[in-house]
Order: sequence, then structure tokens, then C-alpha cells
Amino acid sequence: MYQFPGKRPINRNLLAFRFPLNAILSILHRISGVSMVVFGLLAFVWGVALVLQPPRFEALMALATTPLAKIGWSLLALSLWWHWLTGLRHLLLEHNAFGLQTNAQMGQRSAVGTMGAFAVGTVLILWGVWV
Repeated sequence: MYQFPGKRPINRNLLAFRFPLNAILSILHRISGVSMVVFGLLAFVWGVALVLQPPRFEALMALATTPLAKIGWSLLALSLWWHWLTGLRHLLLEHNAFGLQTNAQMGQRSAVGTMGAFAVGTVLILWGVWV
């Protein structure tokens, strides 16, 4: 029978690791894809109800402007924006555009640039939804 060598923990604590920025962006890309599906389905159900129940148009539109709905619209838009940006970055890295894959420092700069573009887009999205 196999004996576990050493005193290393069997169940590792993922919070103890310090992931590189590229790994964090990749994980968040996957999370944003899942959240797009969830919030997209909610938006789809709302849209179907809006189309199938024309007499309730005003009530459904009033529902769309509640703070809880605005949070949902904001999360959907931010998920879409993040997923698109990081997907574009993954595509550029995969095809070695601009030499990003061969130069680790350029890969790091592209990650920081992606986060900067997301920050600018976040301000614009939140301004558009909430103001």
C-alpha cells in the first residue's frame, strides 16, 4: 500500500497560494461567463414576460428600474464587459499577437492594461445604469 511521503497537507488551502495575475484573470474570465449565463437567463425571462404580457408593460418597466434590478443589469453588463476583454486578451495571447506570449513582461502589461480598460468601462457602465 502507498504511504504518503512527508508531512505535506493532503487537502491544500487554495487561499494560501499566491496565484500569478494571468491565472487570476483566467479564473475571473470563467466566473464572468457563468454570471453572464445566470443574469442573461433572468433578463431573458423578463423580456419574455414583457413581450407576452403587453398589458403589464408599465409594471414590468417599473420593475426594471428598481434598485435590485439595476444591480442585476449592472452585474450583467459588467460580466459581459469583463468576459469580452479577457476573452480578447486570451485570443491575442493564443495567437502570439504583438509578441505577448514570448515576453513575460508584455504579458503582465497586457493584464494590467485589461484591468485598466475594465476600470474605465466599469465607470461608464455604472454611470449609464445608475444615472
